[in-house]
This record gives sequence, C-alpha cells and structure tokens, in this order.
Amino acid sequence: MTEAEPLSYNALVWLKKLDHRLKAKNCEKKNTDGKIVIQVLRWCSALDLIPANSLLLPDFIFTMALLNKISDTQQRLKQAKFRDDISEQNRIESAQLSDQEIKTAGIRPQQHRVLLRLNQPLVNALGMAVEVVDTDWRNIALTQFDVLIVVENQDCFYHLALFDYSKCNFHSPLIIYRGDRAYSKGAVALKRCWLKKGKTAIYFGDFDPKGVSIAMNEGYHSMLLPSPDMVIKKSSSAMFPDAQLKFLPELLRGEIHCHFCDYLLVLEKHQALRQQKMQGDILQVVPLLMRDFL
Repeated sequence: MTEAEPLSYNALVWLKKLDHRLKAKNCEKKNTDGKIVIQVLRWCSALDLIPANSLLLPDFIFTMALLNKISDTQQRLKQAKFRDDISEQNRIESAQLSDQEIKTAGIRPQQHRVLLRLNQPLVNALGMAVEVVDTDWRNIALTQFDVLIVVENQDCFYHLALFDYSKCNFHSPLIIYRGDRAYSKGAVALKRCWLKKGKTAIYFGDFDPKGVSIAMNEGYHSMLLPSPDMVIKKSSSAMFPDAQLKFLPELLRGEIHCHFCDYLLVLEKHQALRQQKMQGDILQVVPLLMRDFL
C-alpha cells in the first residue's frame, strides 16, 4: 500500500468500533490474518507507525496511543478520519474534512429529498410554469397542510391535473410522489413525521391487491378512488396480476371499514383498476380500516 492510498470505508468503521471499545480497556489483541486487520497494519507499517514485521506475527496488540497516531496521520494526509461520523455527512460536508471521496458512505444526495406537487403552479423568471419541485422534506412547513396525499406512479404524479379530486374539498393538501430508488427514503421519512403528528394520510395508487396492501400496512387512513360503481365498470382481470394473489388473504381478514367493503368485493373477483385508468373519474376519499376511525 502506498503512502497516499487511504483506508477503505470498512476499515474506518472497524477502527471506529475499536476506538469505542478501547475507551473501556487499555488494549485489544487481534489475529493478524483478518482482512481488515491486514489492511490497517499495512497502512500503519507504510507510514512507520508500527514495526515493519508486525504482519509476520500471529497477533497484534492495538492501543489507544496507536489509534491516536492513526487519527493524526489521517488528518495530516487529508484522508477520511475514522473518528469522523462519515455516515451522517453528505459529500459536500465530507469534502471540507478530507480529500478522500467515499461514495458508498454518508448521506446520499437524494436521501432527504421528495418530489412535491405545488397546489398553485408558479411562473419562474423564464416564463415557465413550475408544477413540481424537488426539495428537502425537512424544510417543508407541515403545519401549513391539512392532508398528505402520496401518489404511487410517477406518470400520474406529473399528470395529476388529469385526475378529478375536486369534490374531496381538500383545503391545502401536501402532495408528494411515493418515490423510487431516488426519492423513496425522503417520502418515507416525511410520512413518518406526518403520522406522528396524528394527521391524515391518503394513498393514491393502483387499485389492486398490492396497492391496497401498501395503503393498509404503511399507515394510510384512506385511498383516493372512483366510486364503487365506476370501479366495477372499469376494472378487469387483465389489470389483476397473478403475482398479487398472495396479498389477497390478508386484505380479506382485516377489519375493513364499511365504505371499503364494496371495493374489496371487486378484488375478491380478481378484478383490479390501474391508477392510470382513473383519469377523468370523480375521485373520493375512501376509509380503509375501522381502527383508524374509532
């Protein structure tokens, strides 16, 4: 290992845990045949922090004095330091502390981001109407909204104007995309915070076993759906994936709200309705479980 080559993220985590343990004891003996131990000892040997023959011995004794030397050397070389909490830093912050980039660690660029649909589009300086913004959910003033609406499919989220929920009489809905790999963590965190405040969350997605299962098991109080008659009229077996049969027994066992019973009968007949097919229909808020309205 050359002098400029830094320790891996796994080695940094290992040293951080060792550092914590050494606060309660003077030293800790380790076998020298472990992958991370070998990496750390080679790094230390290359920088003359330990004797050159350390790896030839069956065991090595780590001390707090050595870890202090490692930390000081990492700082001098502008490498990531094991005593820094890398997992809580984004790349902008970690770049201020070291020259080493660790892409697998820390806060991802979109970890706290959500796609938020504005209730009133804005016109920017270029004369473009802005309907959707990418923002850090922690900066959203949740108290300004009366209901959270989470939209399952991204195409429906971007074309939400095609769906008629005007009869729901929402005062100031907070409408976000449920998220994919990029936005799901932010959406989950926002919803968790929202539910802790005892506020209503509504799921707007596919009316199929998986979609209903998501709504019932992830804290939502209601679903946004067309009337039962319209769902019966437009649903089909072609929109009911066989792979989703496994979700049905749990749904049928639940204490379903009386307003949702007619919808459940549709699923029992192995009929479903994709979210995209709901455009143009008058949507209504349908309670899911009795427990949420007792």
